[in-house]
Amino acid sequence: MSNTIMTTIYNHYMTTYSPKKSDVRLDSHNKSELKNICSKIMKLNKEAPLYLYDRSEQTTSFALSLKENTRQLQRTILNTAGSKENDLFKNKVAFSTDDNVVSVKYIGDNDSAYQEQDSYEVEVQNLASSQINVGYSLPNQEKSLKPGTYSFDVSYNNMAYEFQFTVNEEDTNIDVQNKLARLFNHANIGLNATVREDSADSSSLRIESAQTGDGNPPGTPLFHIYNSSNNGNVDVVDFLGIDYVAQNASNAHFTINGQEHSTASNQFVLDKAFELTIKGVSSDSGEPAVIGLKTNVDSLKDNIYNLIGGYNTFLQATEQYKALTSSNKLSFETKSVAKLFCNELDAIGINITENGSLSVDDNLLTQTAESEEAYDLLSPLKDFSSSLFSKGEEISRDPLNYANQKIVAYKNPGKSFASPYATSNYSGLLFNYYC
Repeated sequence: MSNTIMTTIYNHYMTTYSPKKSDVRLDSHNKSELKNICSKIMKLNKEAPLYLYDRSEQTTSFALSLKENTRQLQRTILNTAGSKENDLFKNKVAFSTDDNVVSVKYIGDNDSAYQEQDSYEVEVQNLASSQINVGYSLPNQEKSLKPGTYSFDVSYNNMAYEFQFTVNEEDTNIDVQNKLARLFNHANIGLNATVREDSADSSSLRIESAQTGDGNPPGTPLFHIYNSSNNGNVDVVDFLGIDYVAQNASNAHFTINGQEHSTASNQFVLDKAFELTIKGVSSDSGEPAVIGLKTNVDSLKDNIYNLIGGYNTFLQATEQYKALTSSNKLSFETKSVAKLFCNELDAIGINITENGSLSVDDNLLTQTAESEEAYDLLSPLKDFSSSLFSKGEEISRDPLNYANQKIVAYKNPGKSFASPYATSNYSGLLFNYYC
């Protein structure tokens, strides 16, 4: 097999099946952590009764959704409360004076040399743009293409793709355009297509690249659409006009502290510490957006507010699950975690409302955060976040425990053995879902 074919196959799998961006601290484990997880699963399987669960698509969606919501809660806890006992709620938080121009997130180490007084001035001249192709405007109800099978080729990211579609006897121009839009979108190669209405009775096909930035070499298109040799004398690309480049891709241009910079993406990392996302062009007044680190008190309050927001969001999801599971078990257990610390949390300005969600008394919380003994006073919140993370681990190990199920038999006390397949039900649902 040639190197070109191998490269094409590798790029296809990398672009199609690459993992989503996630928190490494939640997705990577050392040997002792994996051993601990395995031991907990074995203990769970050993003590759990034998049950049959509802195999409907609704249950599948519930289990997958619950797993992801739980993991999102755990990410929030790690990003706000931290993962080390002496680092709890000390995560640094970045700010931007103009979020409409540039937003920022601090991704550096909390022990780095960056201080509160360190800041950058950012001015944006233009954003990075994608390539857009727009086809001819065709009468919607006319049947311009004869029935048959047509094909064309697309080259994108050093890869070539062949697209085939069939035109039926009753297909009009708008039907063909909608069919091609679905074809591009379902191909999942980084090109998004929509049918644009040009007038009451005509429309055109619009194709945009997910990638931004100049091509290689600069000035060249990111993708090409050309007629396939399999079409014979029928130039379907020329008929549709989808090879016309209405907008060339371009880089973002901006200045940082007066120095000019250019990137192919609207998101980039500055000094390995700040993740910047460019959202708009700076105003004509010439006033730059300033980014930097918030004060320790502001960072502490932001972390607490984000933690409370993560808990409330998860609790809201558990309330919505009641209709799917006909049970309030999940909601009850989540609220119980907060109720264990209700008195301690109330003393620092965090209150439990009637529906179980948490509210914040900003004045009292500010007094606590500004105190010289702030981290000691916030110890109940540390315990709360730790218990909430543990509850998330418990839910994540077997989300089907909260689904509708019928118990068939209980284990024999003292003589039970680990069943390695009890928690595999979730894996089976995941496999079925994606297949």
